[in-house]
Amino acid sequence: MRHANDKSQFTPFGIWLQEYIRKDMSITNLDYVVEDYKNKKIMLLEEKQNAGVLHTAQRLTFGVLHKCLKRAASDSGYEYWGFFVLRFPNGASMPGPGMTLNDKIITSEDLRDHLDFKTKFCESLF
Repeated sequence: MRHANDKSQFTPFGIWLQEYIRKDMSITNLDYVVEDYKNKKIMLLEEKQNAGVLHTAQRLTFGVLHKCLKRAASDSGYEYWGFFVLRFPNGASMPGPGMTLNDKIITSEDLRDHLDFKTKFCESLF
């Protein structure tokens, strides 16, 4: 969850949520669900700009989602690849030098192979 003081990154609905959500709740968004529906493979991907990190609330929530999807995927005949954080270095917003996947340096080609379910570049975060 972004710090409530920095509303520049929120959509209008995100601002509304921050103003009206109960104080004992947490709201976060997950950036991507990557699915190869023909081969029944799926993974979760969170993007972080400017070398950002998962906040405590995100780590807890995403850990729960990971456990749920891991169980549900096998029940549905899917291969669950896991949860991954794609981090871009300061000033970068597209695949290129310095980006990491779960804190491992990755090239643009490695990222394409990972997202195409060809090669699992690293282990799931959780």
